[in-house]
Amino acid sequence: MKKLAISGIASAVLLGSSLLTVVAQAEEGWHAGVDLLFLTPTISDVGAQKIFNYHAPATVLSAEGNFSNELDFATRMIVGYEGEQGGGMQVRWFSFDNTLNYTAIEDHGSGAVAISGGTNLDVDAIDGELTQRGLFRTWEWLATAGARYARVSLREDLQNDIDWEQFADSVWSGSAGTQFEGAGPTVSVEGTRPIIWEGFSIFGRARTALLYGTSEQFRWYEGRFKNHDEFVQVWEIQMGFEHEHEFEAFDLVTGFFWEAQRWESDSQFLGDLAFHGFGAHVGIEY
Repeated sequence: MKKLAISGIASAVLLGSSLLTVVAQAEEGWHAGVDLLFLTPTISDVGAQKIFNYHAPATVLSAEGNFSNELDFATRMIVGYEGEQGGGMQVRWFSFDNTLNYTAIEDHGSGAVAISGGTNLDVDAIDGELTQRGLFRTWEWLATAGARYARVSLREDLQNDIDWEQFADSVWSGSAGTQFEGAGPTVSVEGTRPIIWEGFSIFGRARTALLYGTSEQFRWYEGRFKNHDEFVQVWEIQMGFEHEHEFEAFDLVTGFFWEAQRWESDSQFLGDLAFHGFGAHVGIEY
């Protein structure tokens, strides 16, 4: 039975290889660009409680809190090189650093109490990867594989801190919240197809990263807790259109797209952090 399964898989791979004809298509040179992003960070009520009230003491009878979810500015910078056979390398750096307002209602046995304050969400993700470009029918494909280093911090802003001190079970005087730092493999695939007129294309990108590292939670009722074996999976999707205009010395690439991200942690210390919004891209190719 196992031999039949292996034979079937091998036959499928051979058939797929015969149907898929990839032809390298690229102009050798450097490329650089920047994504100007406007993203809404989202953390649900349940996720907020996992960040600030994970394993809360028995005195917390009920707690409901949420973060503001307005559009905030972020950036992604990209620098790379591509050879004439379609192979290359690139480095990408995503950065989000903004203040989110937190509001909640908690009952610690003496009635519901409203609390509020500021938090800072700081996310950095740096990818170093190899790339390969090719053609299949009317689509141009770009596959990447490499490594990602990432750091995520969602901490109470001490200049506009959350007033946990009004609760009798508050013992932590520092900045409450959570953070993660780790690294791991990342892969992505991108498809681009020309439409309407020359230089104008639609595209879709999908990326995932599997990160291993250390997470820390700073609990207002207990203090600092560290998890040395944290696993975080990241999903990213972009869809949009772009236009490439050829000048004498370089090509100018501009685009507009929708983006979504999802950061999932095994320990649930990151809540259910996600981003969605839109972005504009400006780049040059030499």
